[in-house]
Amino acid sequence: MRVSEVAGLPFRAGAAVRHARLFHPEGVLCSGTVLRTADPGRGLPLTDGQVVGRFSKGVGLPGSLPDFAGLAWRSQTAGGRPWDVLMVSALTRVALMPSASWSSAVFSTLMPLGYDGKTFWLRARLSAPAQLPGLSIEGIRSRLQAGGVVLDVEQAQGAGGFESLAILEFDRVVETSWPPKDVSFDPAINLAPGVSLLPQWLTALRRRAYRSSRQGRDAQ
Repeated sequence: MRVSEVAGLPFRAGAAVRHARLFHPEGVLCSGTVLRTADPGRGLPLTDGQVVGRFSKGVGLPGSLPDFAGLAWRSQTAGGRPWDVLMVSALTRVALMPSASWSSAVFSTLMPLGYDGKTFWLRARLSAPAQLPGLSIEGIRSRLQAGGVVLDVEQAQGAGGFESLAILEFDRVVETSWPPKDVSFDPAINLAPGVSLLPQWLTALRRRAYRSSRQGRDAQ
């Protein structure tokens, strides 16, 4: 058995016990648009289009209790392939940080992306509404239904400063069938052409963990 397969066993077992994701078990699916603000050809190849997203709490603490705020979103590349980005509230690019509210969370990918021989980091934060107190799933759901949310997405090359990349706007809750089905975001597999998740050895472990979690909860 490979090391990556051994590493994935706890994720499969945990997801089977919970019948849900081991991490970020509760969330709300939404849809909207992404609008590129960076000049064409500058940085990562993100393009305008439709997106589906998911806001979640990392540990799944109830109500408005502070937790690790999660944001996943899927856009389409120019070639029609899905591109999944998973982000979590962080203090720095790589240091997790619980958040007390959706509006105060600074989301990071925690892992850099490789593209065109360069290394890039992504982060995002809520720009509208200005204040969204608490960190409850129902709170973000209500806001999506009442008027939507807007996030600024920024990129940084290497150790350089962050600059605007795109605007994410989610304005509709995705109503799923009953029993509810979820979207399995996988940033280790669903990538834009030429983009890679770095470092590669950690990506292999992460890919196995996502696969095991899906198997544990019978998700596709």
